[in-house]
Amino acid sequence: MRRLAWVLFIAAALLVFRGSPRASRSEVLRAEGRNPIAPTTFEGARLVEEPLTEREAAFAEGFPGKIGRYTAGGKVVILRETDRATHRVHSAATCLAASGWSVEPLPMERLDSGEWSRFRAEKGGESLVVREQIRAADGSTLPDVPSWFWSALLGRTKGPWLIATVVESFPE
Repeated sequence: MRRLAWVLFIAAALLVFRGSPRASRSEVLRAEGRNPIAPTTFEGARLVEEPLTEREAAFAEGFPGKIGRYTAGGKVVILRETDRATHRVHSAATCLAASGWSVEPLPMERLDSGEWSRFRAEKGGESLVVREQIRAADGSTLPDVPSWFWSALLGRTKGPWLIATVVESFPE
């Protein structure tokens, strides 16, 4: 009984002295009125913000973070930022396949910015090549959503994370 009382005392003390949780980088930037995922360039091209599509806007409503749609050098760049491991972050391949696109994995691509996962998606004569990468707050990168999710969940990578999806269209 004495041991149980001691364990309860320690647990209560830890709760009291734990301190209040700190705001994430995203929350601080939003409170300051700044968009936390608004870089000015992407891979050397100027980013131009565009409105989210209807589908992206619907997805953004329940997303624990920020989503932005941009163009840069003839590419569409979707940037998502979150500060927690969440199943609301999923691969663009999953999203496109659910929308009726046929999806074919492509080899990883190594750029100066790290490794990127890649795939080709086709539907109705339209062909897209899409690549994705997740960048952690410390600058480290992960090439795909599943490796990011488990690394984030297990504390092997620290957020906030920026998920970049780059879409290039190749008419047939």
